[in-house]
Amino acid sequence: MKVFKILKVVFLVLALTLFLASFVLCGIRAGTTVDEDAEASTIESIAADTSFMAALTAYVGLFAMAAVGVLLMSANGDTAKRVGHGLTISSFVVGLTVALTFINAHSVAAVFMLIAAVLLALQYICMFVIYVIKKNSPDAAEDPNEDVRVVRIREWKHIMEEGIISPEEYEEKRVQILGIKKPKEAHKPLD
Repeated sequence: MKVFKILKVVFLVLALTLFLASFVLCGIRAGTTVDEDAEASTIESIAADTSFMAALTAYVGLFAMAAVGVLLMSANGDTAKRVGHGLTISSFVVGLTVALTFINAHSVAAVFMLIAAVLLALQYICMFVIYVIKKNSPDAAEDPNEDVRVVRIREWKHIMEEGIISPEEYEEKRVQILGIKKPKEAHKPLD
């Protein structure tokens, strides 16, 4: 499983690097194109070109979205992880769409983006393999400190130790949190 965790990180870093390289190459290619009617372009004329600046802004924004997504993927909260996966995948899909659109004009950049998308897919395959290994391994028990139920029980125990609730109330809450069903008491005959 350790190999898959390492591969997951390597694939993600390579995918993000190629993603950035693809956009840099697209930007360089877009910035160095010269109109047939225009004279040789200079840096100032390229910077003044609104379409180039718009494309550059889109590339930077898309890369920033992917980078934020990758950072959120490593967060502790489930919601943050889900948002991170969504941002990463959507930015790669848009990047792949751009790459496929300009595959003739920016062939090296398009190939980089295609490879980046494949590496991202491999990263998700590694994540799936890790999930399956964890799920099917009896030795890979979850850390009790990360279990929400254990945390909630500890909080209620702390409240009991402070004297806010009685031990009976704590035990009732603990049973409720764990979902333990008490056996029904036998009906006692009335005398």
